[in-house]
Amino acid sequence: MTLCKDVVENIMEYIDAELDEETLKVLQKHSWDCPECLAFIRTYKKMLELTGKLKDNTFVTPGIRERLKEFLKTKLDKSCI
Repeated sequence: MTLCKDVVENIMEYIDAELDEETLKVLQKHSWDCPECLAFIRTYKKMLELTGKLKDNTFVTPGIRERLKEFLKTKLDKSCI
């Protein structure tokens, strides 16, 4: 199962609780059991807080979000394998 990758790929929806209930529960449980994902989520939330990101703010554009996801996937691939 690729739960670490699922956390990275769904980070914004996870933080905003926009995932379906079952997926949200699975990812929450995984993040409690996985120190790397928990650190990633906390770091990402802090980054959003520091940049002043609001849910409806367009500061984090879809392009920036995709580039960040791709960057994080490459880092995650190296640490979870």
